[in-house]
Amino acid sequence: MSGLKIPYLKEMFHEKPVNIGTRLITSGAMINIDKINWKEYPHRPDVKVYLGYCDQKLWLNYLVANDLVRAVCREDQEPVWQDSCVEFFVKQGDFYRNFEFNCLGVCLSALGTDRNSRTRLEEASLAQILRFPSLNVESLPNESVLSNWSLTVAIPLELIGLNPGSQFMANFYKCGDKTIEPHYVSWSAIATPAPDFHQPAFFAQVELAK
Repeated sequence: MSGLKIPYLKEMFHEKPVNIGTRLITSGAMINIDKINWKEYPHRPDVKVYLGYCDQKLWLNYLVANDLVRAVCREDQEPVWQDSCVEFFVKQGDFYRNFEFNCLGVCLSALGTDRNSRTRLEEASLAQILRFPSLNVESLPNESVLSNWSLTVAIPLELIGLNPGSQFMANFYKCGDKTIEPHYVSWSAIATPAPDFHQPAFFAQVELAK
């Protein structure tokens, strides 16, 4: 897979929330999360991610279609991968961090060298991540009906240790362990016998383009 270049979007931080998604769609880079890595899990919602960054934050706008929506987790650091979930994993040096969000914007994040040795992001840092979900608790659709939703998040660059021009390895995911149709879809393909997103060996090159 060729490398992904995320463009610099000047003044992005000052955009009104209602305009951020549109700005990312018109000016950001776009990727598809569409790799079915395990044939026993064929369900594949249509997922696009629009990306950009400004001086302070990395912006990700997930557009999800044809999803069977589950949203049980309501507090950060709960097991959001069991819900309708989108994820961003980023590796620097020997460590990688996972940012996982359910469709309500509830976040789980941790840092470590592998899935078994991880330190969770503290509450004060999680609070710095901006989240703009299209859904809320009152508007959740019936889980048995294919539905569309979106989520825009802004992660402070300093939480990831990135700067303009940074090159790093990353992957993007859509999953739902306990949805009606469990699924594990990725941007960069994963060659393991069973579903496992904690596989930095299969991350792809990403750059914050100057």
